[in-house]
Amino acid sequence: MKLKVCHFSSVHNIADTRVFYRESVSLALHFQITLIAIGNFSGNKNGVNIIGIEKPINHLQRAFKTIFKVFALAIKQDADIYHIHDAEMLPFGLILAVLGKKVIYDIHENTKQDILLKPWIPVKRKVFFANLYDQLLKFSSNFIHYIPVVANDDFLPIFHVKDNQFTVIQNFADTAQMNNYKVLDRSILQGNHIFYIGMIKDMYYDINQLIDALLILKNSGKIYYLHCVGYFGSRTDKGFESNPNYDAVKNQIHFYGFLDIDTAYKISMQCKIGICLKNQPESMLVSHERKFFEYISIALPSVFCNSKIYTEVVKKYPIGIAVNLNNANEIAEAIEKLFTNKEFYNNCINACEKAANEEFNWQSQSLKLENLYKKITKE
Repeated sequence: MKLKVCHFSSVHNIADTRVFYRESVSLALHFQITLIAIGNFSGNKNGVNIIGIEKPINHLQRAFKTIFKVFALAIKQDADIYHIHDAEMLPFGLILAVLGKKVIYDIHENTKQDILLKPWIPVKRKVFFANLYDQLLKFSSNFIHYIPVVANDDFLPIFHVKDNQFTVIQNFADTAQMNNYKVLDRSILQGNHIFYIGMIKDMYYDINQLIDALLILKNSGKIYYLHCVGYFGSRTDKGFESNPNYDAVKNQIHFYGFLDIDTAYKISMQCKIGICLKNQPESMLVSHERKFFEYISIALPSVFCNSKIYTEVVKKYPIGIAVNLNNANEIAEAIEKLFTNKEFYNNCINACEKAANEEFNWQSQSLKLENLYKKITKE
């Protein structure tokens, strides 16, 4: 009989590419998987039993209602393994561990530093909440198996990991899935099309510099078209009234809104380059963003931030151009180089394919995750 596993989250969507498409779906081949997360669908999909939860309208509702609803549903599953994905669910994971359940905490980011930068948390409370989380993380490491997503082992001490109590599972793309969207020779594609998927405007995402870059290129006689898949953060304005350059290039930008991964990446098949917009401070950056690896997996050369963990990848695999994402001129120059320097562009394509085959693929991580589940249930 298959082991029962329950993934639960008060933040992630039921269609989240890591939580659902990579972890839950791949694990469903070997375990009985239930996923409790935000979404308006409940039922079986790709072998995963999904329980959708209504999205909270604000942070207060999430903190005082949603997390308790998710936890109550998780307890009802009476699973052998519980796999949590959010900082606010850590206390519940600790309760489950004390009750004798096997618990895994999937740590996607440097949460302590993230709390210190949250604009909606009162300044006087940021340090308190950040230190509270850090102490809880340190204490829980005695009872819960951690999965820190880190670019390299130098970042591990941040998460208070203990020997034999952690496993690094990288956020690589599922190359088997993404191969459906790989174009064998992008250099022959017609038109100057750019692809972006992700948050449009939020705490660490800002498309305004890209808008400015499009105008810089337009003023030099070069017209590029941006295909933008994603949505606005809950605490940002939904327009570009504050950007005086938007009207001049708005006809070059197509906003599709949020799309499922299949529909989104079919759009990428007409594009020659990809853009990454996530721009976190170096002090909190411990892992690469997901789309960075997705672009690599479909051999889509890209422009991304010049933080250390990204430049280290480019030194080994020249898959695109690292730039200062706060500098529209650098973004514009990188876009133009990828579109106009054919030899450089084709070398980037080859480097993407090499990187995906040799290192950055979910298949290697899926096996690590499967073995981890089997290991902790025998302990």
